[in-house]
Amino acid sequence: MLVRRVDLGNRLLIQGCWLNWKHLKQSLLAGITDLFPEADLQPMLVPNGEPYARILAAVPAKLITGPANFAALTIWSPVRLSLAIAWTCVVLAGLAAAALLHGTVSLSERRAAFVSAVTHELRTPLTTFKMYSEMLAERMVADPEKRKHYLDTLCSEANRLSHLVENVLAYARLERGSARRHVEEVTLSRLVERVKDRLEQRAAQAGMKPVIDAAEETLKTVVHVDVSAVEQILFNLVDNACKYAAPTARERLIHLEALPEGPLAMLRVRDHGQGISAEGAKRLFRPFSKSAHEAANTAPGVGLGLALSRRLSRSMGGDLRWDALVKNGACFVLTLPVSQSETSEHAPASVA
Repeated sequence: MLVRRVDLGNRLLIQGCWLNWKHLKQSLLAGITDLFPEADLQPMLVPNGEPYARILAAVPAKLITGPANFAALTIWSPVRLSLAIAWTCVVLAGLAAAALLHGTVSLSERRAAFVSAVTHELRTPLTTFKMYSEMLAERMVADPEKRKHYLDTLCSEANRLSHLVENVLAYARLERGSARRHVEEVTLSRLVERVKDRLEQRAAQAGMKPVIDAAEETLKTVVHVDVSAVEQILFNLVDNACKYAAPTARERLIHLEALPEGPLAMLRVRDHGQGISAEGAKRLFRPFSKSAHEAANTAPGVGLGLALSRRLSRSMGGDLRWDALVKNGACFVLTLPVSQSETSEHAPASVA
């Protein structure tokens, strides 16, 4: 029984309530069963042993907890696991943003270096054009041999400029996704014949000679490619051999080899120069990798030919890679997709 006295001035009231202690006790203990399964509520007693039976301010009982039943905390609790995942996502997002920023800055720097290199590459032949054309126009060269030499030089510089502009424009079209491809089926023999004269002309300018090494059966392989793109790739590879291998080549030969490779056809361009260092191999196929200083102190070029060639080869379903196993000179391997009809003809027949 809970009772209190209420004084209303002219009246004195006694208020109280009778608790169903059994049900109240069960209700209160039910809320803490998961933490204190053996808890109990006992009446509060005054010093002389009487219970506080007439205090209405609170339930006159004390909690006897008994042994606590706390579950052992694990290292990866749900809260800790959620926090770990959240922080991992934050760190990964930060790393991705840093990598993106670094890539953007690096690309911007390489493009600036590329512009400088292109400017240098354009200035040199344009200076030659201006000087030689003025001398020829003003009839300052009377010797026919010198005139022929000057004209040959102008023709060579024109071809060099044309090749440079062709590479830059082709790479720009690939970057924009506006490159138009004319894919056709052609044999390796016809493909090599189409580019042979151009390769021989370029090699002759460096005092070198291309040699075609391929079996007749291999040359009959039909590939599904953009012929003009393959011609540009092969010319870039031979042009690199002429620029970098010619000064130190033990043999003045550039080998063009045709080899079968499963569902792909393989063309290898190999020279006998000093080869490629491990440091140089890291940026072989990286565009805009040649600075103006390097362009001025190394072989002519802006470092775009190999990057363009790899992009062209992959756009056709093939690939271009450097063969690091070849030590005597540099060797590049161009793989091209074989025609589906050619593949089906060589496929084993099924047995009913």
